[in-house]
Amino acid sequence: MKQRSDTFTILSMIFGILTFISILTVIFPYVFGSLAIIFAILSKGSSFKMTSAAKTAVALSVSGMILVTALAGSTVYKLFTDKEYFAQVNAEFEKIYGMTLEEYTNMLEEVYKTGEVPEEFREELERMGY
Repeated sequence: MKQRSDTFTILSMIFGILTFISILTVIFPYVFGSLAIIFAILSKGSSFKMTSAAKTAVALSVSGMILVTALAGSTVYKLFTDKEYFAQVNAEFEKIYGMTLEEYTNMLEEVYKTGEVPEEFREELERMGY
């Protein structure tokens, strides 16, 4: 039983560290953090206490998930409150996709309402390979 508990502790530490390494990917920290917490809990086995390594893994994963949430939230907040930042993002979006962010969101609203892609955007999507 000790061998299995040690394996889960090691896995929880690995996933806890991966939570921090993958912070800039936004989605993976939640996956890795959740796995780290699950493995830390499983490492207890029939014992009532977690090892210090498992507790460290939980602390790493929870703090990593909080940090990525704060980073993503502050970016979204800045996007909607700072006009200059929005203009920069909009210009980059237009360079990459050939339409402004506002045009894109309007197209998404139209698709959501009607279920059909508007003709002017269908040509643009075909040009991009979709």
